[in-house]
Amino acid sequence: MVLLMNQLTKQALLLMLIVTFSTSLYAKEITARASLPYKSYNSDTREKGLAKARISAWKKYVGGFSVARKSTYRSNKEEILRNLEDLIMEEIVVQEKNDKEAKNYKVSLRVSFDDGSVTALFNDLSASGNQGLGMASDFGSVLIARVKISSKGYDKKRVDVKESEGLNSVSEQAASNGNKTVDSVGSKTFSRRASGGSTTRKRTASTWEIDESYQETLSGAIEESLINAGFEPMEYNDLSDYGAPYMDEIYDQATDKGVLKGRTKSAIKNAARDAEWSYLGMGRVDLDLPITDAATGLFKVAASVNYQVYMFQNGKSRAIAKVSAKQVYGLGETEDYATNEALNKSALAAVTIVVDQLQKKGVR
Repeated sequence: MVLLMNQLTKQALLLMLIVTFSTSLYAKEITARASLPYKSYNSDTREKGLAKARISAWKKYVGGFSVARKSTYRSNKEEILRNLEDLIMEEIVVQEKNDKEAKNYKVSLRVSFDDGSVTALFNDLSASGNQGLGMASDFGSVLIARVKISSKGYDKKRVDVKESEGLNSVSEQAASNGNKTVDSVGSKTFSRRASGGSTTRKRTASTWEIDESYQETLSGAIEESLINAGFEPMEYNDLSDYGAPYMDEIYDQATDKGVLKGRTKSAIKNAARDAEWSYLGMGRVDLDLPITDAATGLFKVAASVNYQVYMFQNGKSRAIAKVSAKQVYGLGETEDYATNEALNKSALAAVTIVVDQLQKKGVR
């Protein structure tokens, strides 16, 4: 009975840990302080102090925006601030003090901002702006997965260089007793050594290969992210009618290191142009080997996403947005769960960065 209760307790604690971590994936905690002088203290004084600390926390949060998102924020600042309460998941008063002698109210506030709600608000503002401009929102995507199957590290190599030098010292002495003189010669030998050297580092050798088994998960993740961003996802396989390779052919045509060849990219872009798509995104997600997270004991998978978006106008394509080596992490009780989490977060990160860049350019 005791053993069963212990097992249930462990499972409950693990579940709480996972739920807490899952919530933190989409929230960012900011701690801010505020000081408010007053003539007479009342309930409004405290509320004004909390509001001041809340705005201070929000400014810190905005400081973490990308350059593109900051530009969009400045254009919609008043509208976003009116919705600030909807962007807060939780706020906790860490410490507060009413200094009656100095007539000053001080407070420290910890605020959790909902990243998902912030992104949704930015997307809504963008979509409403595009309706007036009549901008198209169809978006097709080709995103493949590449996995690390081995990694070989090398120890540092040090070469020591030693130099030695022999030196002789000669001393002469003379003694006399009045009748004769005796000369003596003595010698000493000693050495001096100097040492130095160099250290050589060698990069870790990693082996990668593309893995088609993750394609369904990755395609679903990018489609969901595009829908949430206000786009209409296009079915990639429809481009086969215009000469684009099927997904399995894309994997077959990739290099040994899992990189799309130039002619494959050209065929996809030409097909998207002929099909009159508005946007096409192409890229790759690199999945690292699973490790055990020291803080939680869960499996942890690092993922890096590279993604480039093209816009088609007047029969031509031009690159208008790019994501370079954006790294995210997935955690889970199993390797598969952690990997799927990393794939989902990669797709979300890619679309979020792209939308920010398009908004800044005024094309989204």
